[in-house]
Amino acid sequence: MSEDIQSSLKQAMRVYPQGVTVVTVQGPDGPRGLTVSSFTSVSLAPPLVLFCVAKNSSQHDFFSKADRYAINFLADDQKTISDRFAGRTKAKDRFEGVKHTRGVTGSPIISGVRAAIECRSWRAYDAGDHSIVVGEVVAASAFLPKRPLLYYSQLYTTTERGESPAPPSDIVW
Repeated sequence: MSEDIQSSLKQAMRVYPQGVTVVTVQGPDGPRGLTVSSFTSVSLAPPLVLFCVAKNSSQHDFFSKADRYAINFLADDQKTISDRFAGRTKAKDRFEGVKHTRGVTGSPIISGVRAAIECRSWRAYDAGDHSIVVGEVVAASAFLPKRPLLYYSQLYTTTERGESPAPPSDIVW
């Protein structure tokens, strides 16, 4: 892909608001988490969801090969959680000070999230510089009626029901 197309794709994707999630697993050395905005549902029968993880991430192999995991939907007051699990913190243990419980799969469910979906691994696919990880849903719960944390135009934002964020000023139509 040419640099022009990569640059254009990045600019176009900035105007697409994405929900912010943290994928969590219970590893042999303790819980692990990774901030992911590339998450979506795939199928209801069977119930499948997917997330994508960059191959250059230090967490790639761990998350692309996990046999069970949870997807935690962050609320608008959880920006620091997103930053922590995106690696924007120097905390050696990303779960240090983060309240959580274990779900039915044993995966960590972060306290205060809007919802959580627990999965068992179904398939992983090579996709350029990322891996697509598909999981079969084994449990799903909605918790707090908080506003969602969104990532839009390289910033965190949120929205009221029915309200749309303003587009970035540098977009030319």
